[in-house]
Amino acid sequence: MLLAIICVLGAAWSFFVAARPDVGFFLEEGWKFRDAEPSDLYLGVTRFGAAVTGIACLVFAAIFAFSGPSDTVSPPTERADPSPTRSGPAVTVTARPPSPEQAAKKKAKEQCQDLLPLIEDEAEWNPQGKLANRDHVSSIVAYQQATMTLESRPDGDLVTIRSDLPTVDKFVRPLVTMTSSSATCVANKGD
Repeated sequence: MLLAIICVLGAAWSFFVAARPDVGFFLEEGWKFRDAEPSDLYLGVTRFGAAVTGIACLVFAAIFAFSGPSDTVSPPTERADPSPTRSGPAVTVTARPPSPEQAAKKKAKEQCQDLLPLIEDEAEWNPQGKLANRDHVSSIVAYQQATMTLESRPDGDLVTIRSDLPTVDKFVRPLVTMTSSSATCVANKGD
């Protein structure tokens, strides 16, 4: 509803500028110069553009005002009796809730997928495959409530990042491993 009100206010301003393009010129450019006057072309283009913008704002205001919340989900309905066209007894199917370990792995995977792009975008690697900005990456990792270890290998550094955020199962944690050429994200079973 707030967006509809904002659109109506934008439409009102646009129609005012369409009616008085000289005011729009003064607010945009005229205040910069002494005795400045807009050209006829400027006035025509401003009048047309402001009118189109005002109409568009009114259309969007109507859409926002008459559309309901988009994330409303209606509950599933249950059938009490079997369909008359079916033969045989009615069957009720219920989904099992995920096991605690499955829920923990799913939560850990989500945390890992949130963490990986942040680190991957910020990591800079030198030509030897070594992490060039270790302190910067380490500060980002700490801010994301994670722990970083760096293993120096002959073919380059191996960065391991383990999230310290709680999951459903305290023993399942997101784990990111990165080298200069790849990055992986797993839900690791650990301490």
